[in-house]
Amino acid sequence: MDAPLYLPAKSYDPPRRLARVLSSRDTPIAILQATPAAWAIVNKEIPGMDRRIGNEMIKPHLGNFSLESLLVFGVVQREPLARIDAELAKLGEVQ
Repeated sequence: MDAPLYLPAKSYDPPRRLARVLSSRDTPIAILQATPAAWAIVNKEIPGMDRRIGNEMIKPHLGNFSLESLLVFGVVQREPLARIDAELAKLGEVQ
């Protein structure tokens, strides 16, 4: 079987970041930390969050873990997550 032949591209459109709505379920913690307004909301609703995720075992995973994924580890409770989502929704879309 021969490999397909592809014609050269006529133009290049560079990738661009899309705006997104932040949430405790879908947004990685690292992105929440990189967004000062969002991280202020998280720290207001879950005091001491920096200490909770400061463990060397968790730090490498902050780009993959969302706040909701920490429920199974007992790091956060479900009640503050609903309040966090309501506040994050007020921020609207962010880059």
